[in-house]
Parts: sequence; structure tokens; C-alpha cells
Amino acid sequence: MARQRSLPTESRRVWLCVLKTCDLVGPRRHPERPRVVVKSLPTRPGLDLDRWVKTSRRAKRMRVVNVVYEAMPAAGQPGGRDQPFLSPSQRDTIKAAEKRLRQRLRCDGYTVNGDLSVWHLYVIELSPPSEGVSSLSVVGHLYVGQTSQLLEDRIRQHREGHRTVRGQRLHSQTCHRRFVRPRFDLVPEEFTQTFFCQEDALMAEADLRIALESAGYVVEGGTEQLEKRRMDLGLGE
Repeated sequence: MARQRSLPTESRRVWLCVLKTCDLVGPRRHPERPRVVVKSLPTRPGLDLDRWVKTSRRAKRMRVVNVVYEAMPAAGQPGGRDQPFLSPSQRDTIKAAEKRLRQRLRCDGYTVNGDLSVWHLYVIELSPPSEGVSSLSVVGHLYVGQTSQLLEDRIRQHREGHRTVRGQRLHSQTCHRRFVRPRFDLVPEEFTQTFFCQEDALMAEADLRIALESAGYVVEGGTEQLEKRRMDLGLGE
């Protein structure tokens, strides 16, 4: 019996689109940034996409109300009006572009595809540091951190030494052993803001550590971006 050939998948042009959904669908991360979904659609931005939003059953099911053109790639950029992707041959490229766009919009405060994650900084007072640190020059011993959890929940993890069901630590060992109390009063006003992506929170966490160290504290935590921030601020060796 002759073996049947598989037909090649037909290529189609797709564009990276940012669609505003009804605000009544749920809460927003930032009061001035709408809820949006990022989609690769076979509909060219402009009149065709505007018509699709108003007439498509799919758009209605997604509760799309408008197109956020200012958040989409520019006309000449990949995925923009004049430079569409080809699906499925560029599937991996499309997925990567969608991911980058979602991340950029999240950092700008948009509520993207229902993700409500935001980050805040916190400070915990620790018992005095170990021997070898001159107590005369030390104001206190602190731990700084950033989290997308409720601050009370994250602090409880450190205080009580929480672990996952597989035994992985959800706390800092030093913070757990030396925990005294949370110190929100030591977080300067410029560090109390809401951060909309972890990258910004990590940078601010390092800056907070540097600020507290300059005030005479011995500080734990805030290490992921610490060396970079010290170099950026001219504090490197």
C-alpha cells in the first residue's frame, strides 16, 4: 500500500497584538494601566484589527474592548504592522517575542494576561552580628529582602523557618536564626513604592542595602544585584 505523504503546513502572517480587556474582568496592578492580553493574531494592525475587535466572537469571548497600539511593536519592528512573523515556521521566535513583550508591559505596570504580581521591599531586625565586628561602629544588624508575596507572609516564612513539602528552604538561615522583628520604619520613603517587575525590585533591594550600610548598619540579603549596583554607583573596589 502506498505511503501517504503529509501535506506541508501552510504559512500565515501573524502580528504581535496588545488588546485591552474590560476593566470589570478583575483588578489591576496599576490604576493608570489597563488589563491587557498579548496575542499573536493573523489580523494586520490598523483597520483590520479594529474591525476584528468589534465583530469577532473570539474577541467578545476574551472581553476585548480596544487595541493598545502604543504598547505594541512599532510598524517596522518584528511583529509590527509592516514586519509580521510567519507561523508556524517562526514559532519559537514568536513565543520569545511574546515573552519579551509581556515582560516589558509588566514592568510598565500593565496587568498582562491576568498576572497580578507586584514586589515590595522589607527590612528585618536581627540579633547582634557575630564576633569580629566592632560594636562601636555598628548601628544595628538587619536583613533586607524583596517579595511578590504579602509582606506579612514572607516575614513569617523567615521567622518560622518555612520549607516546601520537598524540604527546600523558603527562608534565609541567618534571618531565621537571628530574627528579632520587622522594621518597616527603616525603609526610606523612596523604597516603599510598588515594583512591577522583579528586576526593578532586585535593583532597589541592593540600593536599600547600600543605603543602610552607609548609615552604619551591618546588612544581610540584597546580594543578587549588589556588586552591579556598587559598580554603577562608583562604590566598587
